[in-house]
Amino acid sequence: MSDWNNKIIDEFRANEGRIGGPFEGAPLLLLHTVGARTGQERVNPMMYLPVDGGYAVFASKAGAPSNPTGTTTCWPIRR
Repeated sequence: MSDWNNKIIDEFRANEGRIGGPFEGAPLLLLHTVGARTGQERVNPMMYLPVDGGYAVFASKAGAPSNPTGTTTCWPIRR
């Protein structure tokens, strides 16, 4: 996981789900997933918005031409 994500995750956990900087006030969650090929558990900070009785969860690479790592083949952890 990138240092960028680790800093966001640490701040999120230390401040009851609130972070500052460019994401201050944004609806943010920590998505726990399992890699489809590797089976490796991961945690990624993601944004979300309410949509028709559910939620849309999304991530970006701040305008980069490629998708964020690990967002194309992952499965929710069902517990």
